[in-house]
Amino acid sequence: MMMRRIATAFSLVSGLVSAQVDCSGEGVTWGPGIAPPPTGCGAGGTGSVQCSNPSCSSPPCAAALLGDVGCTTVTGTETYTHELLNAGDTIPSNAHIYGPFEAGFTSKQDSIISNWGCTDPSVVYDGDGGKDIDIAEKHVAYMCNIQFPRMEGSTYIGVVGSCGGHTADYHFHRAFKCLYQEQGGHSTKVGVVGQWDMYGKWEDYQSQLLPLLDACGGHFGPTPEHPTSDTYHYHAQDRPPFTVGCHGPSSTGGLVGIAECRSLYAECGDGDEKQIQTRAGNVTYDLFCPCYDADGSNMGSKELLALSSSAISYPYTSGQTPSPMPSPALSLIPMPSPMS
Repeated sequence: MMMRRIATAFSLVSGLVSAQVDCSGEGVTWGPGIAPPPTGCGAGGTGSVQCSNPSCSSPPCAAALLGDVGCTTVTGTETYTHELLNAGDTIPSNAHIYGPFEAGFTSKQDSIISNWGCTDPSVVYDGDGGKDIDIAEKHVAYMCNIQFPRMEGSTYIGVVGSCGGHTADYHFHRAFKCLYQEQGGHSTKVGVVGQWDMYGKWEDYQSQLLPLLDACGGHFGPTPEHPTSDTYHYHAQDRPPFTVGCHGPSSTGGLVGIAECRSLYAECGDGDEKQIQTRAGNVTYDLFCPCYDADGSNMGSKELLALSSSAISYPYTSGQTPSPMPSPALSLIPMPSPMS
């Protein structure tokens, strides 16, 4: 089953062209003291594996479940020490952008799991993988009875670092926090995903507005590069899928709903659902399905608000379900200059 999922990362799926090797496990499933690298991933630890931005000739397309869904276009500076990176280290441009999933934890990762604070690493072994970073961290926190993620001095302890990525061949799963500044209006560009640009999480930071996004993680609206036109683009999100759930827009040129997103993946609804234990209770979870509904479930059917609203943003309130701003509040405002 796991080999079938990894194969999805470099197969031709629904018009998506992505002929790359899955190198996502460096420092986790392979690397010095763990295991040899997969063919095509180099010796590891050199950061030399080139990011390969996929193309989608007939959207919507499935995004790689493990491997590149896009590439960053700006550099960043790591804020805190995490695994192989120290605070102040540079994260170069053209770093990998991955989807939300981890590849699993086994005895090969005992030292890493122990460093998280787990006295018995085996309690979080997961040979299947396919849990997003958020639910994986919540499961580890519960099973190991630790705060996770957390700070210890200047070190960030988590599956990924505070910027949103990890390993020497750096790849992002979420956040991009060190690639843009939270200021001004629309967040600046951090990367490209297929033919569309990826931005930080804000539709308008000054007004504290977050974007309403479709199941792929994108929407139509003005951007710093296109301030007077409605252009399809992606935003980072604080909840799964974090980067993208698929490559949009829809087959009709509009937003992608959860049903259309899930139709792109054999992994969605394939019967491998699991009960994931967390402190908040058990969560029924569909492994390797990157399409999440309005309640944040990859099995639920509550359609995303973006599909039924003419608004493109909603007011930020921590922990609150999105509710759209009324249309008059969406008049264009001057956009900041893009990050150089």
